[in-house]
Amino acid sequence: MSDIYYQLRISARAKHARITIKPSHQIEVVLPLGMPKSEADKLVGQQKQWIERTLVRMREQRPIQRRVFPEYIALPAIAERIQVVYVEKQKKAVLWNSEISQLSICNICNDKTCRDEAPVSELLRGWLKVYAKERLPDLLKRVASDMQVDYRAVSVRLQKARWGSCSMQGNISLNAKLLLLPPQVVRYVLVHELSHLKHMNHSAAFWQYVAQFEPDYRKRRTELRQLSMALPTWVYR
Repeated sequence: MSDIYYQLRISARAKHARITIKPSHQIEVVLPLGMPKSEADKLVGQQKQWIERTLVRMREQRPIQRRVFPEYIALPAIAERIQVVYVEKQKKAVLWNSEISQLSICNICNDKTCRDEAPVSELLRGWLKVYAKERLPDLLKRVASDMQVDYRAVSVRLQKARWGSCSMQGNISLNAKLLLLPPQVVRYVLVHELSHLKHMNHSAAFWQYVAQFEPDYRKRRTELRQLSMALPTWVYR
């Protein structure tokens, strides 16, 4: 899957394919009417370095704003809602109480306005990665069973953009941020990566195979791109 997410717009007035990056950092690819949609992925791949440089420049120019850290973390993928409390002192920086679904973060003070932003974000991301390693493999196992395919191993990482990958050896890698997405979108990602066990490409045969297990894959792919731009700020470095 592409590691750059964008919105696709078909325009009857456009004469050439083009890429625009909005102030919100949303990437939009505009294709003339009648041009194959595959040209969008090709254009993004060709302009990847320009896109990344532009996004970096936009972030550097953006006024610094203090992030608001969550009191709850919703994990739609597994239908869980985690309470987050911030404390001044405790034995460890992060304490997880699975019995009451509570995450306790050690902070520099109790005043919400004086949180040390970067460390708190790192602690939240670290916990998400650890928890995803516990939960995502089970989801993958169930979908693989439905598809009757076998993968070699699964790993969970916290990547900036790529939601998943499948190696030639049959190893599946998943993004911990999948827990933050709706279950139907997560299933699409899992079906997508498991389908690479049969087709190590994005050919027509690959998408036909995906459609056998996820008929609405086009809709899910669009939802994935939209949701990737609406994740909570603390998941980013």
